[in-house]
Amino acid sequence: MALRHFMLSFLGCLVLSVSAHAAADRLELPAPQKTGGLPFMETLNERHVERTFDSRPLPMQEVSNILWAACGVNRSDGRLTVPTAMNRQLVGVYAVLPDGVYRYNAQQNVLEQVLRGDYLKQYRNGAPMVLLHVARESDRCSPFHIGSMYENVALYCASAGLANVMKAQETDRLDGKLPLPDGWKVYMIQPVGYPAK
Repeated sequence: MALRHFMLSFLGCLVLSVSAHAAADRLELPAPQKTGGLPFMETLNERHVERTFDSRPLPMQEVSNILWAACGVNRSDGRLTVPTAMNRQLVGVYAVLPDGVYRYNAQQNVLEQVLRGDYLKQYRNGAPMVLLHVARESDRCSPFHIGSMYENVALYCASAGLANVMKAQETDRLDGKLPLPDGWKVYMIQPVGYPAK
């Protein structure tokens, strides 16, 4: 059973493969803050989308919290904040930041750079970070898993006073560049940042 769980984790969100040509830079994240924020019912009341953003960068603590909400490890057995069918964990999240694109490694709570350069300009929204929610295309449950991921982020943003919007458009902006595992795709993008003043 332990070997099966290890293999599932190996295949899933925690260790998505990165091509040999991808950058190997790692960015350590602060531990996600798992306390605080608004009470749950107030968070639901505040949940909404915003399509305009202040361009201020997000502190790394916020980046860590957001990524943990999307697809972080929240139990000692390696299970995630996002539910997946039979705990297959065939989901992941990438962060497009001003200096490049990073894969979130939830097990180690680090960002692993897979592309260098300013790819934020591809998304035309002014947000300081764009999340790319990815999953295996052949898994019929992938759209449901992705919905849970972006809603986790939306609820975190509502609780933390941040802006976000979920978009099924612009998911192809990094086609041919983003080193996804074979058979995976970007289902949704989610710009995140401070609300425009």
